[in-house]
Amino acid sequence: MKKLFLFIAMILPIGVFSQVRIQIGGSPDVKYEVIDTVAVRVFYETNSLRNPEKPESVEKDYQALEIGASGVSRYYSDNKRRQDSIMTEYFKNKADLSNIDLTNVLKDNGLSSSGTSLEVYKNYPAGKISVTDRIGMSDYLYEDDLNNIQWEILPDTKEILSYTCQKATTHFRGRQFEAWFAPDLPISNGPWKFSGLPGLILSVEDAAGHYTFQAIGIENQQYPILFPKKTYLKASRTEVDKVKRKFEEDPMGSILNSSPAGDIKIVVKDASGREMSADEIRNRNKNSYNPLELE
Repeated sequence: MKKLFLFIAMILPIGVFSQVRIQIGGSPDVKYEVIDTVAVRVFYETNSLRNPEKPESVEKDYQALEIGASGVSRYYSDNKRRQDSIMTEYFKNKADLSNIDLTNVLKDNGLSSSGTSLEVYKNYPAGKISVTDRIGMSDYLYEDDLNNIQWEILPDTKEILSYTCQKATTHFRGRQFEAWFAPDLPISNGPWKFSGLPGLILSVEDAAGHYTFQAIGIENQQYPILFPKKTYLKASRTEVDKVKRKFEEDPMGSILNSSPAGDIKIVVKDASGREMSADEIRNRNKNSYNPLELE
C-alpha cells in the first residue's frame, strides 16, 4: 500500500488534490546487486517540456550520474530518490494515512512532485545500456547499444564548473543536440544515454529547447552502485515507449484499467474536500507526450 500511495501521489499535479487514499496489497522487498563502486558522482539540473504547446509546462529535476571505477555507471533522478526516502520514513511514523496532505509533506522537505522513475545503467551488461522504468504498476527493462551516438566535435569552447569545455553536436533519434564536454575530465560519459566523447559531458540541450542537462556539481565518492533485482517486464525500446506514451497521456486511466478487480481502491478529493469521480480524475490528469527520443 505504501509504495503505491507514493506512486499515485507523484503522478497527480500539485494543487489538484488535498487528500489521496489508496488501499492495496503489499509487495515484496526489493533486493539489489552490486555492479560497481562509485568513483565520481555528477549532479545535473535538468529541464523538460512536457507539452510543446504550453511553454509553461517545464518540469525541473535534479539528476545524478554515478560513475564506477570499473566503467559501469548509473543515471537517475536524485529528486525522485529523495522523495522515496522521505515518504518511506513518513510512512514508518504515521499510522493513519487517510488524511495525508502530500503537498505539505513534500514542501516541508523542500521537494516538489517532479522526478522520473527512469534509470540508465551504462556498460551493464558489458557494451550495453540497461534502462529501467516504472510505468503504471509495472517495472520495465530494455537494453540499448552503448556509444551509438555519432558526434561532430567543433573548436568552440566555454567554461563550465571551472572546466574548459569543447562543443560537440549530434542528431540522435529525432532530435538535434548540442553538448559541451571537458577534455580535462577524460571520462567518456554524461547524462542520460549520452557518451562517446573524449571527456565528461557537462551540458546538453536539444535544438528545440525542450530538454536541457546542466552539470551543477562534481564530487569524488566511494560507495556501491546498486542494480535493483525486480521482476521486470522485458521488451524492446519501442515497445516500452508505446506503453509509456499510453500511460503519460492518461496516467490515472491506465492505473484504473490495469488493476485487477478488488486489488486496488483509490479515493481522490479535490481542494474543497469533494470526492472526485474516476472520469474527473482521468480528465484532470490527461497529458501530452513529448519524449526525449522521437524515433
